[in-house]
Amino acid sequence: MHSHLLDARYQILTVLSAGEVAQAYLVEDSNLPGNQFVLKQLHPADQNPQALKILRGLFADETDTLKKLGQEHDQIQKLVAHFEENDEFYLVQEFIVGNSLTDEILRGTPLKENQVISLLSEVLEILAFVHSYGVIHQDIKPTNIIRRESDNKLVLIDFGSVKEIVTTIVGNLEYIPIEQLHGNSQYNSDIYALGIVAIAALIGLTADEISILPSNKNLLTGEIVWRHRIPQLNKQLANILDKMVRFDYRKRYQSATEVLKALKKLNNHESDQQNQRSKKPWLILAGIVGCIAISATAWMLLTPKKVVNTKELFEEGVKTYERGNYKEAVKTFTQVIELNPKDALAYNRRGDAFYRLGEYKQAQADSSKAIQLNPQDANAYYDRGFTLYELGKPKEAIANYSQAIKLKAHNPYSYYGRGLARVRLKDYKGAITDFNKAIGLKSGYTEAYLQRGILRRRLRLKQAAIQDFETVMEINPNNATAYYQRGLTQFGNNHKDAAIKDYNSAIELNPKYIEAYLNRGDAYSEMGKNLEATEDYNKVLELNPKYSTGYIHRGMHRFSVGNYQGAIGDYTEAIKLDPRDAAAYNNRGNAHLERGNKKAAIEDYSQAIAVNSNYALAYYNRGLIKARQGDKKGAIADFQQAAKLFKQKGQKTSYQDTQKEINLLQNQPAKAKTSNPTSEKR
Repeated sequence: MHSHLLDARYQILTVLSAGEVAQAYLVEDSNLPGNQFVLKQLHPADQNPQALKILRGLFADETDTLKKLGQEHDQIQKLVAHFEENDEFYLVQEFIVGNSLTDEILRGTPLKENQVISLLSEVLEILAFVHSYGVIHQDIKPTNIIRRESDNKLVLIDFGSVKEIVTTIVGNLEYIPIEQLHGNSQYNSDIYALGIVAIAALIGLTADEISILPSNKNLLTGEIVWRHRIPQLNKQLANILDKMVRFDYRKRYQSATEVLKALKKLNNHESDQQNQRSKKPWLILAGIVGCIAISATAWMLLTPKKVVNTKELFEEGVKTYERGNYKEAVKTFTQVIELNPKDALAYNRRGDAFYRLGEYKQAQADSSKAIQLNPQDANAYYDRGFTLYELGKPKEAIANYSQAIKLKAHNPYSYYGRGLARVRLKDYKGAITDFNKAIGLKSGYTEAYLQRGILRRRLRLKQAAIQDFETVMEINPNNATAYYQRGLTQFGNNHKDAAIKDYNSAIELNPKYIEAYLNRGDAYSEMGKNLEATEDYNKVLELNPKYSTGYIHRGMHRFSVGNYQGAIGDYTEAIKLDPRDAAAYNNRGNAHLERGNKKAAIEDYSQAIAVNSNYALAYYNRGLIKARQGDKKGAIADFQQAAKLFKQKGQKTSYQDTQKEINLLQNQPAKAKTSNPTSEKR
C-alpha cells in the first residue's frame, strides 16, 4: 500500500493502469473511510512555468464543465474533485462497479443487430446530452463505456478532452477520425468513434483485431470497407453505420440526435414489418388450409422450375463488388456467365474482381474473352492493360492501353495506365506526355500528379516535382503520399529540415507509414541525430519485424556511429530474411573489416558477388582488401571488373576512383592506397 496521501486525503489501494503520461489508481478517501474512487494522475507535456499557468486555467475550466455533466446525467461518470500537486494534475472520479464494453463486444463473437442498435441508441442519448454542453468526449472506445452492475445501464467515462489539455496525447488511433488527429475535433468525431465500435461488434472482432477496420479503406474514396464481412446485414443499418464513419466529417451525421432519428426510423420500419407478419393470423391459417388441397394437386401435375433473371443477378454482382466482397462477386458473375456464356460485360466485371483479388492471370483471361465477344469494348482493353502491367508485360500493356484510347479517346485512366507502363520501359518522355494528357482530361487526378511528380523527381526536375506534390495536397490535404514524396525531393535538394517536416506530416496522416519513418531516420542519421534516427529505425522494425530493408538502414546508421557489432547483427538479420540480398553481404563485410576481421570481410564480399555477379561495389571493396594484403594480381582483377561495371552503369565518379586504384597498383606496386570500403542502401 502507498504510504503517501495525495491531496492529504487519498490513499492509493492499487494501480489500475500505468502509461507514460497518465496513470490511474483505485484510492480510498481517508476522510470518508470505505469510499473508493478512481484517481487519474496526468503529467503535463510542458513543464515551463508560463505553460503550466495556462494549463491550470484550461484544466480548471474543463473539469468544472465535466463536474456539471456528471451531476446532471446519471450515465456520466461523476467528477468528485481535481487538484494539482508537484506540477502534476489529478482527477478524482466516481468508481463504477461493472464491466467495460470490451468484455461485452470485443470477444470475437458477432453481436445481433438489435443488440448493436440498442447499444448505439443508449450511448447516443448520452452523447447528445454531452454535446449540448459544448463538450466533445474525444476518446469514445469500448474501455470507456462501462456496463454498470447495479442497473445494467451504460456509463460514459474518461473524457479525452481534459487529458488532451494536459498531456497533448490523443487516444487510440483505431477510433480517431482524421480531423481529430489534426486537432480539429468535431461533435461528430465522437459519432465516428462510436460507429467503429458498432461495426466491430457486428463483425465480431477481438480487441487485437480492431485496427483492421480503419486500415481497410477504399483507395479512391478513403472510406472504410467492411460490409462484405456481414453480407446478411440489414441494408438500412449498414447505411447508417457508413454515414457515421465517413472519412470527411462534413458528410457524416452532424449530431447524435440525427443518428438517433435514423435508428428510430429503422426500428419503426422493422416493427411495421413485424406487425404485417402477425396481422390476422386466423385469416392466414384459413388461407393455408384452403390451399393445401390445391397445392398437393398442382405438385403432382407440375414440377416447378426456378426462373433466374440474369440482369438482376448481374446487378447483384456489381453491388457485391462495390461493397468490396470480390470473392462473392466472382461467384455471382460466374453464375451469370453460366446462364449466358456470351455476356461480355459479365466477363469484364468478373475480370475486375479477379484483378482486385490479385489473380491477374484469371483477370487477363476474362478481359480477353470480353474483347473476343465485343472487340469494340474500350474498357476491356483498358482492364487487360492493367493486368498485363501487373504480370510484368509493359509492352503488351501499352498496346492494350493504346487500343483503349483509340476506341475511347477521352478516358484519362487509359493514358495514366500507359504512362505507368512507359515508366517501366524507361520511356520517360512518353510517360510524361501520357500523365499530362490524363491530367488534362481530369483536372483533379491526384494519382496522375503523384506519378508525374515521382518521375520528375527521378529525372532531377525537382521544382516541377514539388509543384506536382503540392497540387495533390491542394486537392486532398490528407494525402500522406504527397507529403512523403515531397520530403524525398527536399532531401534530394539537401533541405533536410524541410524533408523531416514533410515526413512528420506524412506520419501524422498515416501513423503506420513505414517508408516515412525509414527516410526520416536516414535524414536524422545524416544530421548526426543518433537518438532520433534510432527511434525511427526501431519504429520501422516494430511495424514490420520482417522488413529486411529496415535492418539494412539501421545497420548503416550503427556503422556510421562506430557500433560495428550492432551493424553486423542488423545485416545478419537482413540476410536471414533475404539470403539473396547482395547489399547486406557487402555492408556486413565492411563492418567485419572495421573490426579487423579481413577473412570474414572477404567471405562476405565474395558472397555478395556470388549472389549478384554484376555488383560492382563488392568487387571494388574486395579489391581494396586484396591490395592491402599484397595480392596485386587479384586486386587488379577485382578493380578491373568493378571499373567495367561502373562504366556500364554510367557511374563516372566510381569508375574514376577505381581507375586510380588500378593505376596506383600498376605504377607503385610497393604502395597500395587504403581507401575506405563503400556501403550501399537499398
